[in-house]
Amino acid sequence: MYEHMKIIGLCGSAAPKSSTKKLIEAALEAAMEKGADVEFVNIAKLNIKGCLGCTECKKDQTKFCCQKDDMAGLYTKLNEADVILLGSPVYFGDISGQSKCFVDRMYAYLGPAGSKLKKGKKAAAIITQGFTDETHYPLAAEHLTKGFGSCGADILSPEFFGGLHNADEITDAQLARAKAFGEKLTE
Repeated sequence: MYEHMKIIGLCGSAAPKSSTKKLIEAALEAAMEKGADVEFVNIAKLNIKGCLGCTECKKDQTKFCCQKDDMAGLYTKLNEADVILLGSPVYFGDISGQSKCFVDRMYAYLGPAGSKLKKGKKAAAIITQGFTDETHYPLAAEHLTKGFGSCGADILSPEFFGGLHNADEITDAQLARAKAFGEKLTE
């Protein structure tokens, strides 16, 4: 781990007893115990509108999206982080709508002179789902992280957690996996 590593965990679940939230928090706690500075943001609770496709973000390498919503503050936080941990539940075969709005707004990182995302970033995904087969939704993880890869981030292998409809269903083994995943993020 490098000195003063910063990890931001972003949760795309608005569920009151979110398994996604609990597992991201467990991963961040383990990373913090390894010395990382961590921050948790529940993007599903923020006012993040969908991309307008206006391409204003493509006109100036120093500016991001022209929309005035909560995404404006996230662009700076994402650039300051060394690792971006994204989490989403699978709803009807893919990431949540709240996560999709966030992912679409990452388009603002691609400017006229290339990526606006600072170099050396890593991005990782935690995917939760009610379906028990944890190999069933790899596209959800790809949908969460692909935009970061397009901007030059190193995409780490995702972690899947199946059979979860709420945080009360998380097993000790799943919690331990989330913590081990958080520790790996500091390497």
